[in-house]
Amino acid sequence: MGSSNRVRTNPLLYRQYGVLSGVFVNPRGGIMAIHDGFHMPDLLTAFLLTGGMSLLLGLGLREYYLMNQKFRVFGSTRTLMFVALLGFVLFQLQPSGWFYLGGLLLLGGWWAVFYQHKLAQGETGLMGMLLGLMSYTLGPLSLSLPHWFLILYVISALFILNAKERIQRLTQKLANEEVITLAQFLVLSGVILPLMPRDSIATYLPVSVYETWLAVVVMSGFSYLSYLIQTYLMPHRGILLTGAIGGFYSSTAASVVLARESRQSDPHAFQPAAAIVLATGMMYVRLLLMVTFFDRRVGYLLMPEFLALFLVALGVALLLARHHEGSTQLPASVGRPRNPLELNTSLVFALSFLLVTGLTHLLMAYDPKQGLQWMAFLSGFTDIDPFVLAVVGGHFNSAPEVLAFAIVIATASNNLLKAVFVMVVGGGVTRWLGGGALLLLSFLSAAIILWRTWPWG
Repeated sequence: MGSSNRVRTNPLLYRQYGVLSGVFVNPRGGIMAIHDGFHMPDLLTAFLLTGGMSLLLGLGLREYYLMNQKFRVFGSTRTLMFVALLGFVLFQLQPSGWFYLGGLLLLGGWWAVFYQHKLAQGETGLMGMLLGLMSYTLGPLSLSLPHWFLILYVISALFILNAKERIQRLTQKLANEEVITLAQFLVLSGVILPLMPRDSIATYLPVSVYETWLAVVVMSGFSYLSYLIQTYLMPHRGILLTGAIGGFYSSTAASVVLARESRQSDPHAFQPAAAIVLATGMMYVRLLLMVTFFDRRVGYLLMPEFLALFLVALGVALLLARHHEGSTQLPASVGRPRNPLELNTSLVFALSFLLVTGLTHLLMAYDPKQGLQWMAFLSGFTDIDPFVLAVVGGHFNSAPEVLAFAIVIATASNNLLKAVFVMVVGGGVTRWLGGGALLLLSFLSAAIILWRTWPWG
């Protein structure tokens, strides 16, 4: 008992017995095991993270030197660790930053002399000095920001360090107009969007300019992801991948293009039909993500049905794809899709969103009970996306179940439209297999509609 009191009242003995022996004193008396309440000091955690992350940077830099045969370098693994620990200590000694700034100036002077010597030898590489500078910032980052950000910071640096060839290939493929278009869209979405008015445009059009452009940004973002994959990441794709990526962009456009190109392929090939069905399956995933982004309640209601329809479409597509009769090559004339971030495309979608929202409100005012359902059915025979976003973002005074019901109706009529397109413009077995599968998905959607409306009780 006396020994326990001595440990509890003497800070030196507390540190000795509490940390070094792996136990600490319970304030109510007695000694507790380390696993009951041990907590590593924040300073020690930050120090270990700084050392570990600088070690990773150093190992990555050393591997980069070996692979690229760099011999005139400003240190590698140990140098980066020393630099990181120096930055940690200087920042901790004086958080106001004067010591840290002095260390940075000292390192900068050394790097300047070293780089001048490299230039005299005809070498211009900056990679080692840049990673050294990043290592110097690890200490303040570990002390000031969440640890997950420090890890993300280092992993991103290592990824960029080892992605030189991929980045060079991408920049060679990326056209200048693509960069300009992306920059314009980022300005419109990141700078102008928050400044747009949030008041309703009119009584019969109860959406704001902000909500309209937000719908454009979300829709264009999903389409742009598909566009990048289709154009740059997987340009030499197979026909099934073309259907999957195209369905995430626009299942209607993908179905029409694939059906038209099936006329130029083997008439006995099943793969074009499989790609068409897969494009429609991806439509359910895209719509579910967009709806959930704007209204989680409606998204959760649609999730079981849309995932089931996606699995049915995926199963049919895989079943058709396993049938290897005929050629499986993608026709060469399947061209590059249009950039969805182009200003004209965005403006057309914004006008479509406003038009569909206004017409839906007018139709619901004329027929409060069935107006939304009729508009859903008619919208399926055009571009379905403006209607779906109007339903979840158009301020309709309807229950989430009613809104989800309308979206299912729109997908059913849209599948019917695609089935007609495929049967009219398709060639060979694609006409009947692809069109028949789309009719099946349309009938399954109709079955869901009947199940929702059937008077079970």
